[in-house]
Amino acid sequence: MFTLKNQFPVHTFFVVLCTLVIPGGAQTLQAFPPAEKVDFAEKYKQLLQDSRSGSVKELAFEAIETSQAAIKAGDYSSALKIAALAVKAGKSAGNNHAFTLANSLKQRCGMLVREYRNVERFHKTLQQNPNDAKSAFLYGQFLALKLNDWKQGLVWLARGEDTEFRTLAKQELANSNKQGALLEVANGWYQLAEKEKGLTKRELELHAYDLYSRAWNQSFGEDRTTLNEKLSEMPLRYLNHMQEQDVISGGWPFGKNGDPGSGGRFTVNQIEFPNGLGLVPPSRGFARVCYQLDGQYNTFVTGVALKDAKTQFNSTVTFTVLGDNRVLWKSIPIRLDKDVVFCKVSVKNITRLEIRTETPGINRGAHAVWLDPHVLK
Repeated sequence: MFTLKNQFPVHTFFVVLCTLVIPGGAQTLQAFPPAEKVDFAEKYKQLLQDSRSGSVKELAFEAIETSQAAIKAGDYSSALKIAALAVKAGKSAGNNHAFTLANSLKQRCGMLVREYRNVERFHKTLQQNPNDAKSAFLYGQFLALKLNDWKQGLVWLARGEDTEFRTLAKQELANSNKQGALLEVANGWYQLAEKEKGLTKRELELHAYDLYSRAWNQSFGEDRTTLNEKLSEMPLRYLNHMQEQDVISGGWPFGKNGDPGSGGRFTVNQIEFPNGLGLVPPSRGFARVCYQLDGQYNTFVTGVALKDAKTQFNSTVTFTVLGDNRVLWKSIPIRLDKDVVFCKVSVKNITRLEIRTETPGINRGAHAVWLDPHVLK
């Protein structure tokens, strides 16, 4: 099982190289692929052979996971080939979820292949001289901004040649468990993003968002007001990091942070969605939740589905997006789990967003979930 967050910005594992001492304690400095190697060229051949027999849908999801494993191992070329195979399998199976994930993964793998070519020589330099400040900065940027492995990227950035990146990286490593200090670090990354352009700017903003959002669920009063202002400045915002309004729940309570409403984390096709929402409708009725957008955003994006479950569902669920009481988007009636429909709709000038689930029958098994719904500026 893997989370949506880890489907594309996958972490790379490294063996211990040496120890970097910074304020707040010792940090393990890691850089290289694990000693135990997997032959992903052989894995690709096996998957290719499996594609000639068996379920292409199952093959698609297996190829997606294998491609991610190749990314973790640092074999980006094999990851790209396997992701391309996953795209073909998803398309052949007619599975919208597998095809969409595989296509996004393929694009990401292609980007990693190109970007790693630019830093490979610096990575090799670090194997000989882990104190090379230029190599540490450039390789740290690759890990943090391209691979989205901030845990390892911060360690290298903390000894890199760039003063601003180095200072913020050291501060974040030293204060990883201190909420107040992390908020200050988030401010620093966001201010640094304002000086950058393109993908670097976006990735720094998203990292600042990640740090802000960690505190959201534990915040209240003035702290929540301050956090809300910060999160409202971000180019992206997940609905679970906004204050919900006028909730009408159904068979289960309204679920946030990947909770279907009954506790725990839900999955769709064995994939977790950490920012997902659970909105089970009542029998022959609807459930809904509203959010105040105040015209700040341009686009709403989500996936909708019934979560993985053993309970048989004998009716259908329809998902609806409304803006200022006007229907902006409505799904086809969904009956089966593992079927995913994606939504991307304009919310420009919309003040109030409402998402709604509805079933015309008995709601036993109507485990309706929204897959990491978010708004974009």
